[in-house]
Amino acid sequence: MTPGTGGAQTFPVPSHVALLHNGEAELRGAAIPFLRAGLDPPSQGLFCFGEPGVGERLLRALELSVGRDLSPEYRAGRIVVGQSDPDVDRQLENVIAALEAFRASGFTLVRFVGINAWDAPAFPPPEDFLWFESKLNEIISAFPVMGLCPYDLGRMPARAIAYGALETHPLVLSGGVLRENPQFIAPDRYLRDRLVGLPWLQA
Repeated sequence: MTPGTGGAQTFPVPSHVALLHNGEAELRGAAIPFLRAGLDPPSQGLFCFGEPGVGERLLRALELSVGRDLSPEYRAGRIVVGQSDPDVDRQLENVIAALEAFRASGFTLVRFVGINAWDAPAFPPPEDFLWFESKLNEIISAFPVMGLCPYDLGRMPARAIAYGALETHPLVLSGGVLRENPQFIAPDRYLRDRLVGLPWLQA
């Protein structure tokens, strides 16, 4: 594991980080510097992933931040926008395909911001969402990736924070401070023990 500059933070590579934030302004305050730090090094790629429109909005904010059109980076494959999928297996495949494309193009680091819905009608049920988040640890471990997964504390339900942010991410970024997460459960144990015992599945 090697360190990578994560904007204001130095993240390990690979890494899967839960960003705990309140609202859009705090999200952008963390995610934009994280992405912006990858624009100048030509060896880095940017990957924004989420429900339709989310990645595009974040990248428009990045363009405003840097004050220039990023279309050349899109055309060169340095910036990729991915969409989540109601089928969680296809959603995972969408992430893997993008990371493999970055690697095939020779990028040595990928900055990945994944913004997923929770309990939205068009998206997977909570247990599928949790499976996806835990499984990402195995996927990311095979690529040079710094992954940032935002969780809005004012919008997302408590069980998303408890079972998603705090149990499926080895690192947590909150209040500008990056910490190792003592509540993290390794993917094999999470999938075997935690998912089968989710409270709402026992009712």
